[in-house]
Amino acid sequence: MPPKFSRHWFQITFLTLRTWEATLTGPAKIEVDFERGYDAFNDLLRIVQEGKTLPAPIKGAGPTLYRGKAKEPVRAFTFTAVGDLEYRPPAFLIGDLIETDTLGLVFGDPGCGKSFLAVALGLSVASGTPFFGRDVKQGSVFYIAGEGHNGLTRRFHAWGKHHGVDLSGVPLYKSERAAQFLDAASAKAVADAVDATAEQVGEPALIIVDTLARNFGAGDENSTMDMNNFVVAMDQLKARYPNSVLLIVHHSGHAVKDRARGAMALKGALDFEFRLEKSDATVTMTNTKMKDAEPPAPIHMVLQDVPLVDASSAVLVEGDAPAGGGKKLSPAKQLALDTYHMAAMKHGTLSDGAFTGLHVNDWREAFYQKHTGETTEAKRKAFDRARKFADLFDVNNDLYLLRGNGSATLLDALIEKDTRTDADET
Repeated sequence: MPPKFSRHWFQITFLTLRTWEATLTGPAKIEVDFERGYDAFNDLLRIVQEGKTLPAPIKGAGPTLYRGKAKEPVRAFTFTAVGDLEYRPPAFLIGDLIETDTLGLVFGDPGCGKSFLAVALGLSVASGTPFFGRDVKQGSVFYIAGEGHNGLTRRFHAWGKHHGVDLSGVPLYKSERAAQFLDAASAKAVADAVDATAEQVGEPALIIVDTLARNFGAGDENSTMDMNNFVVAMDQLKARYPNSVLLIVHHSGHAVKDRARGAMALKGALDFEFRLEKSDATVTMTNTKMKDAEPPAPIHMVLQDVPLVDASSAVLVEGDAPAGGGKKLSPAKQLALDTYHMAAMKHGTLSDGAFTGLHVNDWREAFYQKHTGETTEAKRKAFDRARKFADLFDVNNDLYLLRGNGSATLLDALIEKDTRTDADET
């Protein structure tokens, strides 16, 4: 052994021996002089041999060599013979739609009824009420709401009134604010809050995140890295309750409407996915991914108005397939509807909790802005044709209303516009 050693060598040696501390007993107040070369090493050996506790490491010495207790050994990587593998028969939370212990997503355009669907799913599970003729496994539901809290509350009450369910005592719990799942502290706060409530009411059967955008956090939905981190946060939350379902509500893509917005890493992580699409008054729920089961048939629904005390909302009820097999609107009708919605969100009128319609002048202004006609006369003629679509609109004293149940969604959106500051329409 060389007669002298560098100070750095002794720091490494000391820190290596320091990892033995957990096996040593007895107090020790020994100062080791690391400048004494060979004697310092003898001091270290004596400490170990006498079973005394080692002094703390030198501050700043070898920071990567000692980090407290030794890590648990990595579990061995093993294989199982195929003949010894056992499968579990599928267990469903809702009929043939949603299997337990899964991560899923519902997506669609703004205004198509995504939150109405999420409310129906959540309250069906929480109350044990069949979902469009399908049996459900009753259990607690946690609804992480990122937007429109007042409108969401009205939708809960509208669903309860329509189905004759007293919501007092129904185990559905809505968050008071949005989460930020890309932030570890926020994700932990959500998990802790779910844990605390679950201790009182039982583990969740369903956790709903409405919407992804409002609960994403400081990141980019189009970034594969950010989306992967969001998926990890979802998996970690769901993993705390192995039999639960975690359902994300999301928007469709800006240009491509038949897929969810953002990085494709999201779809790759899903066990199931549904697209919600509105054609005329019909809302259709279509399966776009079912990882381990047969894809279910589409469900056709319509929004039905539900009057409440001093307010109004709507609920999804069973409907028929869209006329013409779901044929899309003509460009002229689509422009009429799009500009009507745009103008109604800005100028639509409310009276005694009811949507009274959109004045023709306000609608005309929005229509002219979007129409591609080269002259005012061309725009005027196109608008005159648009406002006479009898299958889309009713009119009374120059106030236009959507026919059927279309005004219910507008009503909620209009009232919500006045009560929220960070809305992202669903």
